[in-house]
Amino acid sequence: MRLGLIGCGLLAERGYGPAFRRAHGVQLAAVADPVRERCTAVAPGIPAFATAEQLLAAGAADALVLATPAAAHVEDARHASAARVPVLIEKPPAPTAGEAELLTALEPAPFIGFNRRFEPELRALRTAVATARDVELLLVLHRRRSSWRSYERADPVALDLGPHLVDLALWLSGSEPARVSGRATAEELHMEIELAGGGVAHIECALGRRYRERVDARGLGAFTRGGVRSAWAARRESPLVASLALQLEAFARAVRGDGHDPDLATAADGLRVMRALECVTS
Repeated sequence: MRLGLIGCGLLAERGYGPAFRRAHGVQLAAVADPVRERCTAVAPGIPAFATAEQLLAAGAADALVLATPAAAHVEDARHASAARVPVLIEKPPAPTAGEAELLTALEPAPFIGFNRRFEPELRALRTAVATARDVELLLVLHRRRSSWRSYERADPVALDLGPHLVDLALWLSGSEPARVSGRATAEELHMEIELAGGGVAHIECALGRRYRERVDARGLGAFTRGGVRSAWAARRESPLVASLALQLEAFARAVRGDGHDPDLATAADGLRVMRALECVTS
């Protein structure tokens, strides 16, 4: 499956570039970024274009991965839809719920890059949660801004880290949000989601703190990452690479018609996440 990567920023450098080399059944066939040096850094020797529209016009890929700033997602996804090219859009799907809703009307409908769903430990935790009633989830994600500085713009934490944790809360529980409350600033996000199936999810995101990631299903198990050991490991390879590779493989299978992995997020999943976030950010 020939895939094109749109956007050659830090996520491409540290995440998608290495993930393409690890994933089976996919080939990084072309890249696009307005800064040619970024294309060369991520994919030396691979055909490079300035925009997604140019890449599509050249017929350089069978499907696209959009790793661009959120503000560009809808326009690039529309170009792909017009060319009948499937798309995987990195989170957040769009800057607002209104724009995320536009994505759900495209044909073919895009998939959304919630790669945490492909962490083996989180998949095991989801199995445990499925057997419980009135589950209580605690989801925490902290990182320093300097550790992942954007080339283009710095998003508030609700757009940067928040989408991953909101999606995890709903995916782990297999439930819809019944009530959402909380508060958000540029640097911190605190949310409480009462789950329609029973139970509650507590979410805490922060920028400007040492990297820490924790997903705890009270009494059922927990997933943790962070600390000195993780910091040393990250110097060799980002912990995102393994889950991004699995997500690329699932995307390629869906495009080929070999079956839709239920853990591959849809545009409807992305809209659900953005609507929940806007309850505390708008």
